[in-house]
Amino acid sequence: AGDGLVGLHNLGNTCFLNSSVQCLSHTPLLTQYFLSKAYLHDVNTTNVLGHQGKLAQLYATLVTNLWSNRKKAYNPRLFKNGIAKMNEQFAGADQHDAQELLAFLLGGLSEDLNRIAK
Repeated sequence: AGDGLVGLHNLGNTCFLNSSVQCLSHTPLLTQYFLSKAYLHDVNTTNVLGHQGKLAQLYATLVTNLWSNRKKAYNPRLFKNGIAKMNEQFAGADQHDAQELLAFLLGGLSEDLNRIAK
C-alpha cells in the first residue's frame, strides 16, 4: 500500500468523509503541497476565520498516512473527531453531505493557510 493506495476505514456512516478525502488526496498539487511540508510556511495561527492551523495539520497528517502508510487501510478517527470539534455539524456517526464537508475543508484550509496577517 502507500502511494495513495491506502483506503479509509468506515466509521459508521462516514462514506461522505472517505470519498471526499480520497478525491482531495488525489489532487496532485494539493497533496504534494502537504507531503512536502510546504504548507508549514503558510500556516496562519491568528486568522479568526480559520482554525489556528489545526485543520491544516489534521489534513496533513491524514494525507501523509494515505501516501506513506504500509497498511491497506487507515483509520481516520482522529481526523473525523478533529473536524467534529471544529464544526459540530460533523459530530456523531450520522450520514452527511459530501459537498458540505468539501466546502468546510476547502474553506477551512484556505483560511488556515492564508498568509495575510490582517
